[in-house]
Amino acid sequence: MKSDSEKVSDAEARSWVLYFASGESAPEKEQAFAAWLAASPDHGAAFERARRLWDAIADADGVEDILTDQNNIKPFQPHRGMSRRLLLGGGLAASLVCTAGIGLLALQPAPPEAILLSTARGEIKTFTLSDGSEITLGGDSQVRGELTARARNLQLASGNAYFDIARDEGRPLTVDTGSVLVRVLGTRFDIKKRTGQVSVSVDSGHVRVMADAAARDLRAGDRIVSTAALRLGSVEPFDAEKELSWRSGRLSFVDAPLRDIVADLNQYSDRPVRLAPGAPADLRLTLSFSIQQIGQVLAGLDSAYPIDVRESDTEIVISEGL
Repeated sequence: MKSDSEKVSDAEARSWVLYFASGESAPEKEQAFAAWLAASPDHGAAFERARRLWDAIADADGVEDILTDQNNIKPFQPHRGMSRRLLLGGGLAASLVCTAGIGLLALQPAPPEAILLSTARGEIKTFTLSDGSEITLGGDSQVRGELTARARNLQLASGNAYFDIARDEGRPLTVDTGSVLVRVLGTRFDIKKRTGQVSVSVDSGHVRVMADAAARDLRAGDRIVSTAALRLGSVEPFDAEKELSWRSGRLSFVDAPLRDIVADLNQYSDRPVRLAPGAPADLRLTLSFSIQQIGQVLAGLDSAYPIDVRESDTEIVISEGL
């Protein structure tokens, strides 16, 4: 049994069918029709049902009375100038397209909008999506996906990204990293994807993070790290000023392992940075520097810590020092 709202939608749809079949064309009515369609996804389905009904019974006597709502819910009263020839000739689809300029085309869902954003090594760039959302990518990063009328689905293929998402209650946004799924309606958050690890930091609003059967709800100031060994770690606070400083070209690390520092350096270094076998990958460091200072920082690490940094024309290799 149909709900009251469905009955109303069907009645309004039948009214619109008769309006377009009348041959009238008024800009304000066309705008009202477009607004009615946009008001609910149920309206398009109701109109399509009414259109099919018209096609099936257009040559029946008293078709106007059949389609006019019997419950007097916004019924359309046939115009005096409405002719049976117009009602029957060419079908409703042709009438809609020719006399109203919108018709069935307005009912077709907009095609998915493909998203492909990427940056080169050393590049930081902000992209604006059609819904008003902004995505800032770190060096050597890529986001792809699509926007549809009902959903916004993205994948962080590599690197890191800061998402400033326009709120849309009817169109949630998801970001898939391959191991972690992040779902929001509209907020600001950061995702870093490294080998075997994904971190999600929330700058504003509310974010749901999911991995396998586990899920965590994060709010502003919360951060979570997912690893292969521990799918979702515990929610912890983070320093937004340091964690998000990469957007202005500054890398900051607090008690971070050397392997994570090297991973981030590789997004900005003009030559690949590699940890040699036996290098102290777990050495924990606290550093803050501009991406233009990578060479100086590596030279400083060589002199201050038990590591050896060797450079060639093609790469930078960090190994255990003497």
